[in-house]
Amino acid sequence: MVNNLIEFNWNADVTVGNKHFISYFLEIKARKSIYTSKSYERDIKDFFNVDSISEIYIEEIKKVSILHTQNYIMKLMDKNMSSATINRKISSLSALYKWLLKFQDNSTGIQIIKYNPFGNLKEEKPVINNKETEFLTKEECKILLESIDTSTILGYRNKTILALALTTALRKSEIINIKIKHITTHTGYDVIKVRRKGGKDDIVKIQLSILTMLNEYIMLTNRSRIASGEEYLFIGHSTNGNNKEKLDSSTLNYMIKKACKNAGIEKNIRVHSTRHTAITLAILAGATVEKVRDFAAHKNLATTNRYIHSVDKLKNNAGDLIDVL
Repeated sequence: MVNNLIEFNWNADVTVGNKHFISYFLEIKARKSIYTSKSYERDIKDFFNVDSISEIYIEEIKKVSILHTQNYIMKLMDKNMSSATINRKISSLSALYKWLLKFQDNSTGIQIIKYNPFGNLKEEKPVINNKETEFLTKEECKILLESIDTSTILGYRNKTILALALTTALRKSEIINIKIKHITTHTGYDVIKVRRKGGKDDIVKIQLSILTMLNEYIMLTNRSRIASGEEYLFIGHSTNGNNKEKLDSSTLNYMIKKACKNAGIEKNIRVHSTRHTAITLAILAGATVEKVRDFAAHKNLATTNRYIHSVDKLKNNAGDLIDVL
């Protein structure tokens, strides 16, 4: 006899145990990435036009047809949403339907759904525009960091975040989830423990100057490495209600955009741009493809090679050999 099985309710309002079926789906996804789970939740609520996923019933899931999905894509296009955003929304919804397709009841033969209306939209989905991500030169990095006023805690925090991002290639989720206790040492090297995409734990080496800035920032916020270990490293310093709270990705992007504007840098720089900058500068400095792959925490060497190719195509350009002037 099998014990401790999760009870499924197969009526119109499907539940898993005492949880709404989409809540259960999102909980599974959150085990790997809380950000993916939150993104899925937003996209699902947007499509079904609800404020809470608890308002979505299985019968509404079943009613969705290819006509609904095609019409949804056209509406998103009419709103001038980027191709990447549209494709992400479709992928989120497809993931939910793929998950529901797995469930069948052996004792009754009942299936929750029979097909995925989001699963075959290759012709309908817009082609993603893979335009090059803008990045900073080494000189622009220095100008940017030197332009930040560090006479305030906010300014010092911003400079510390940028200095860390530009020397480690950390992703925005990795930066905002650093806790003070994650600053440590490993085999004699100063490192930060981070949670990578997919939920993998990793360590990232930091330069001594970065460690000094991190320690100074912690001191300026009246915290300590030991007593405040469980607190998030980078926190809000404002009067808008987010004071001392963990930062979000939109705050980071806004901060970087404002810092670039103040420094006179006319580029569309975001958190991903600082990662792109760090990887590119490492390549230009002569790091091997294997070293860059480990530095960037790329799962696939092909991803690293795209950066290498992008740099090489400018560095060793055939046009440089043409002398007509």
